[in-house]
Amino acid sequence: MVKKKLRIGFFSFTCCQGCQFTILFIDKILDILQQLDVGYFHLLKDKDRSKEDFDIAFIEGAITTKREVRKLKNIKNKSKFVVAIGACAVNGGIPSMRNYMENRELEKYVYNQKMLKDSIEVEPLDCFIKVDYHMRGCPIIKEEFVSFLANYAKGKVITEFKGSVCDQCSKRGKDCYLGKKIVCLGAITHGGCDAICTKDNIPCIMCRGPLSSSNFPAEVRLFKSWGLSDMQ
Repeated sequence: MVKKKLRIGFFSFTCCQGCQFTILFIDKILDILQQLDVGYFHLLKDKDRSKEDFDIAFIEGAITTKREVRKLKNIKNKSKFVVAIGACAVNGGIPSMRNYMENRELEKYVYNQKMLKDSIEVEPLDCFIKVDYHMRGCPIIKEEFVSFLANYAKGKVITEFKGSVCDQCSKRGKDCYLGKKIVCLGAITHGGCDAICTKDNIPCIMCRGPLSSSNFPAEVRLFKSWGLSDMQ
């Protein structure tokens, strides 16, 4: 008996779609997708089967309008497993900067009146539906996507990395940026990225989002002791 292929869909809300492009740039991505039933992926396929049910829905982007909320809930109702991909879907990302705009006249200039009427405060997917897995990063890590698909297809229990970037950092305890008074947010940032930035001698900027179990006040006090202001 031929094993039924997993039916997956890729959906996008308010974002740059960089995470979906990252997926397209994965080596042998076409070979990987041929082993699956891709029901919807508008960057790759013209045929729209978005009304069908899905085993896995990969959802990118923050939620910014009432219409997007309705669409998101509809996708959730048709999907067995939902994966939030990228910083925008996981914690609001760049689009959430709109929540802090003080100049409302500027907002009216950027968005037309119809959009403003439908607009809501920018929120991640978790604020509206239950997300089964958070694939963090800006953009996501290619290897994490491939590993996730392989493990899900084998029926393995999917778990997220619970530690910080520091837990995976090769500079930990030896050549730490904080010891040099260089701002690095690895201690308070979700890990799982294999600390690729610090491996390339780039301090962490928290693209994978804040780690709730971290000691944020201590990190702030440390930076202030270096003479940094609240704005910095």
